[in-house]
Amino acid sequence: MRKSIVVLTSIILIIASSACKKEVKLSFSGDIMLDLGSSDQDVLKYVSASDGSSVSVSGIDYDLVGEQIATFTTGEVSETKSVKIKSDKLAGLYEISVIQIWEDGEIELTFGEGWLITLTKGSKYNQIHIPDSIDNGKRIFINPGKLVVNFNGKDSAYIPGYTGEFNFTFDKDADYSFSNITYGRIANNQYAITEFTLIESASGFDHYFRVELDKKDN
Repeated sequence: MRKSIVVLTSIILIIASSACKKEVKLSFSGDIMLDLGSSDQDVLKYVSASDGSSVSVSGIDYDLVGEQIATFTTGEVSETKSVKIKSDKLAGLYEISVIQIWEDGEIELTFGEGWLITLTKGSKYNQIHIPDSIDNGKRIFINPGKLVVNFNGKDSAYIPGYTGEFNFTFDKDADYSFSNITYGRIANNQYAITEFTLIESASGFDHYFRVELDKKDN
C-alpha cells in the first residue's frame, strides 16, 4: 500500500511540474537587415527567448548579399526567419578594365589612365548600380542608362541584358548579356565586385569581353 502511494505521489509531482513549465517562445524585433561581414552576434541582437535563455543561429553566410533563411534555436525550440544582407559595402570608386577575349588570346581595350567609375547602392537593398559612363563622362554601356546588379543570397548574381551599343564595338543595335559576376571580401575587410563577362550578340556572332573592377577606396 505504501509503495502504491509513493508511486502515485511521484506521478502527481511529474504532472504538476510539466504543467508549471512554460513554453519558451522566440521574439524578433522587426525585419533583420545586416551589412556584409556581419556576425552571429549582430543578428542575435534581433532575437530573444521568453525565458531569457541564450539563442543560437545557423544557416547564414555573411559574405553573400541577398535574402537567406536562418534557423534560431534555444533549448528544444527552433524557428526559421528571413535575414537580408545589404549590398551597400560593394558601392564605391573602382577602376574599370575591359578585355576582349579571342580564341587565341585576349587584348585590353581600356588603355591609359582615367578609367574610373563609381558604383552606387541600388533602389533595393540587394542591388548595385553600375553607371553607363565612367567618371569623366565617357559612355561605355550605351542605351540602358545603368546596369543593375541583383544579388540572390547565394554565390551568384544577375545583370539584366540590354539592346544598344558598347563603346568598344561598332554595332549600333546589338544584344548584350552578362554572366560570371564575382564579388567578395577584399583587403582591409572591404567588399567589392571584381569582374563579370559581357557577351555581345550581333549579326549571328557572339563576342566575349571580360570586365574587371578594381576597387580604389578600400
